Amino acid sequence: MGNKLRSVFFCLFLTLPVLQFLSCSNSAQDLVIEEDIPTLRYTADSLYNSTVWTEELEIDRLTSKVSSVAGVSSKLNLTPLILLAQNPSCFTPVFPVLDSFGSLDTTLISKSLREMLSSFAESVSVNSDADSFMSKDCLYSLSLFYSDFTRIFSGCFDFSDQAVSSAESDETQFTKKHFFTSFVLGQPFVDGVSYEVPLKFFCDKATMTLSVFCVEQSGSWKIEQIQICDWEIINGKD
Repeated sequence: MGNKLRSVFFCLFLTLPVLQFLSCSNSAQDLVIEEDIPTLRYTADSLYNSTVWTEELEIDRLTSKVSSVAGVSSKLNLTPLILLAQNPSCFTPVFPVLDSFGSLDTTLISKSLREMLSSFAESVSVNSDADSFMSKDCLYSLSLFYSDFTRIFSGCFDFSDQAVSSAESDETQFTKKHFFTSFVLGQPFVDGVSYEVPLKFFCDKATMTLSVFCVEQSGSWKIEQIQICDWEIINGKD
């Protein structure tokens, strides 16, 4: 029994140095492999050092702290988006679009043209006289418009006493009726000096879309033609 134990210890004594040598050999080999692989920092530093850099321009301006910008409230935190919004030339404006009507971009409509069209639309909405908005020799277009308007919306609006004659003069007096409650202007089509402006009316009973053809005469805008393009009678037949 004693001889066997001595034999086992003797074998272990011979085996341990071999195992230790193999372990150290593997560790050294792994270390060599790891050292051969460049680290991310080493790669970044190499790229930085090998890059030819140009001389910095306006270094003071680029590194200075901007605390305020003209046209921007000091209460707002300055960000790139804020600076872009402050300069309209840096972006294209987006305008809403109505189905079956078009864009509400009215940037091509001047203030004077907008005021004339708004007054005309208010007159149509309340059944008021609109002769003064028409161009010379174009009153027939207004008459045709009223004829089509009465025919289309005869089952929707009350046209009784549409127009009555004044006892004191031969002029026709219009009875005011609130047909429409609101309206919007659309993006115009410009053909030389003529503007075709979409105009849409709204109320709880119906909607109506017009194409109003306008020209500028002697510094004021006048209407040459009015065309009913589309309409809808709500909860009824159109």
